[in-house]
Amino acid sequence: MIRMARDLRILHTADLHGNLRHYQKLLSLAETEEVNCIVIGGDLLPKGHSLNVLIEVQKKFIVEHLRPLFKKFREVNREKSIYLMMGNDDFAVNMDQLEKMEAEGLIKLLHLRTHPLTDSLSIAGYGCVPPTPFLIKDWERLDCGRAAVPARSYQACSSTPDGIAPIDARDWFLSHNTISEDLDMLARLSDPASTVYVTHSPPFCTALDVLINGRHAGSRSVRRFIEEYAPPLTLHGHIHESYHMTKELANRIGGTLCINAGQTEAILHAVIIDLPGYLVRLARSFP
Repeated sequence: MIRMARDLRILHTADLHGNLRHYQKLLSLAETEEVNCIVIGGDLLPKGHSLNVLIEVQKKFIVEHLRPLFKKFREVNREKSIYLMMGNDDFAVNMDQLEKMEAEGLIKLLHLRTHPLTDSLSIAGYGCVPPTPFLIKDWERLDCGRAAVPARSYQACSSTPDGIAPIDARDWFLSHNTISEDLDMLARLSDPASTVYVTHSPPFCTALDVLINGRHAGSRSVRRFIEEYAPPLTLHGHIHESYHMTKELANRIGGTLCINAGQTEAILHAVIIDLPGYLVRLARSFP
């Protein structure tokens, strides 16, 4: 935990999707920029493989790449913390591998948890997103209410220890909390006025959730949460193309500074936030 007597520098990114070069550049940036902590806001692991092998591919990436990389980094940078969580493209069944890394002191997991960041500031996270057209529903939840169950039917799956299992999407959504319910629960774990929240989905209808077609695809519940609880800072990803569409890293909702650091191109996209002034700048690591 960092004392408030000194400034805090956060390095935030999201949606690395198993890009080992991006991870290496991120850790290099953490050293050269002398940050206090790294925050990776979801979608950690590879995608693009067939579903029947992807669980094992993601597990292998954690065990053979992520753990050794973070272990080497933490051995040299013991004062720098790494906070992270899964996103909607990561299989929840592999969470046990990340929990092993946390038990070793290599990382701190964020989803539905809170940690002291400084002597007067906490950090907490939430990895779920509103329903998407994608197959895997491990980290998808209804956004605001149960009346919003998607009307159309589509194929849906979840990850299990036995592999990918088909599920009924309507049953899945109705048997889990909504994003709004989960966020209200998260707000009770620390004082929202002095907590940095990391949510994989950005807030709805901002410069941070714009799709390539110009539509907004963020979470209404995340926006409602920000408007109601007014945290000082929120960190996001998920909508990769938003920065390409708007050229905006940050958006304010009331007094809350909201940032989307999702990937937009082949070069690592990451953001540095300096506190207490909440100064934001793009950190680029060129090849």
